[in-house]
Parts: sequence; C-alpha cells; structure tokens
Amino acid sequence: MRAVRVHQFNLDVPMRLDELEDPKPGPGELLIRLGAAGVNPVDIAIRAAKHPYAKFVTPPYVPGAEAAGEVVSLGAGVEGFRPGQRVFGRAVGGGYAGLVRLDAKAAAELPDAYGDAEGACITVAFYTAWNALVLKAGAGPGETVLIQGGAGGVGMAAIQIARRIGCRVLATVSSEEKAAFCRSLGAEATINYREEDVPARCRELTGGRGVDVVVELAACENFDKDLDAIRLEGRVVVVGTGTGKGPGAEFRVPAVMTKDARILGLAAINLVPKLPEVVRRFSPLLREGVFKVHVDREMPLAEANAAHDLVLSGKFLGKIVLVA
Repeated sequence: MRAVRVHQFNLDVPMRLDELEDPKPGPGELLIRLGAAGVNPVDIAIRAAKHPYAKFVTPPYVPGAEAAGEVVSLGAGVEGFRPGQRVFGRAVGGGYAGLVRLDAKAAAELPDAYGDAEGACITVAFYTAWNALVLKAGAGPGETVLIQGGAGGVGMAAIQIARRIGCRVLATVSSEEKAAFCRSLGAEATINYREEDVPARCRELTGGRGVDVVVELAACENFDKDLDAIRLEGRVVVVGTGTGKGPGAEFRVPAVMTKDARILGLAAINLVPKLPEVVRRFSPLLREGVFKVHVDREMPLAEANAAHDLVLSGKFLGKIVLVA
C-alpha cells in the first residue's frame, strides 16, 4: 500500500509517500480501505515535535489520527462490524495510508447521510468538542459559550453541539467569510478578534456578566483574555495551543483567583478509555443527520505536505481531508 510517512521531526523536512507492506488488523481492530483521512493540527504539532505525543512515535511513522472507509477485515475479538461496511473512527498506526487500522471500540458505522470525506472529520472534531462541552465543562441549557476559533474543525463541531444542548453560542473569527460560516452553523454572534476587543464584546453580549464557558483552541494567544471574558466561576476548557503556536502562555494569576475560575485541560489520548461511551451517546445524534460536516478541500495523499501548509495558514473552513 501507499502511505505518507514523517521521516524527521521537522516541518521543514517534507513528508514522503512510501510503498509499505499491507497491514493486518490486530486484536480489537478493524482494517479499512481508506476513503478519507482527516488532517488535524495535532498531526502537525506531532510532526514538529511540539506535542507531548511525539515522544510515543519514532520516525519514520505514518501520521493521522482519524479515517473513514470500507471495512476489509476484522481482528480477533471484534464483533458488530462486517466486511464492506462503511465506518469511521480513531486510526491506530496512522491514517494517511491506503489501508488503515481502526480501534474497533472507538469506531462506528457511517450513516448514509455522510460521505467518506465527512466521516473522516468526525472523530477528532466532534468527539473533542463533546469532551470539552459535555464531559469537561458540563455546559447546559441557557448558558453562554464562547468558541475561540469557530471556523475550524473543532470550532465547527463545538458550535453545533453547544446549540444542541441548549446553549447560546458566540464565536471568534478573523474574517466575514468565517463569521458567515459560524452563523450558518448556529452561532448567535461572531466577534472578529483582529478588529474587536473580545472580552469587552463578550460582556456587552451578556449584559456585563461574561460568558459561562470558553472553549479555547488557541490558548497561547487567548488564555489571559479568556479570564476577562468569563463570568464569576466561569469555566475555560483548554483544547489547543493554536496551530503552530506554543507551548507557553502568560496570564495574570489574580485574574484566575478573583473570578474563581475553573481551568480545565484535555488531551485526546486521555479520552481514549471513554470513547466507547462517547460513541454510544453521540451515534444516535449523528444518525439523525442534524450535524453539518464541512469539508473545505479533498486532497490526494501525495499532497499531504500542501495539506499541512494549508492548515497552518488558517485559510480554510471546517476541515481538510486526504483521499487515496
């Protein structure tokens, strides 16, 4: 099979499309023929050795945390799936490849309402957003949620999940195109962080109270401002540093104290044991077809380097995927 591999931890060193032996599914795994693989900021952070997970992989390795496609074969102990079935899930051993192993416990059937490209965008974006809003923040009806970076993959998912659970949603953006995109997903208001004072607008939009929850996707730039945007006892869920950013951020300790703020971190690797329950709770909503999964661009595996560059540029809406 053909697979994209990182041969050195360095964004200046291009990934290569290599010919590898076909993998076999291990116990508890599915083997799928790739329909599409999601391209995520975490893939780039690991490749740059700026993510904690980098210490668990050794070049050359195949990147990619999620994929969708057709089941080829089942590993020992796997039940509830069949060859030929369309599925999506968490990639084991990398998703940028013609054949991909999935963790069966974190995989699910892809409803007919979604194509492979859309399926490849669900696991990281929607499960991360669910983790942030439902498991970490415990957001509920009537609360106001600020999504810091609403036009990306997790932002796209977080806007819709927050609305689904009855929250009012504000989203930060960098352009009118992204603002329109976020509003189309259900954001009540958008704030252009390049032109407006985000905390001041949050206070204005909440009658001076501040937002209940911040889903923070670019903490290295925004964390200190989040402390001014939240209400007393508000929650900030730190999801990411910001694509290509990090690893540090400066903030005023007294601002955390005087707000009685709750700072909640999350990492995808820590969600893995909880994924079967997340899949169980999320799948009925997905089958309803209520979530919009916007794929900005489908690019061939051979253009994986260009896909990473595009994600770093921020000049896209929703998600970028690679196709075989």
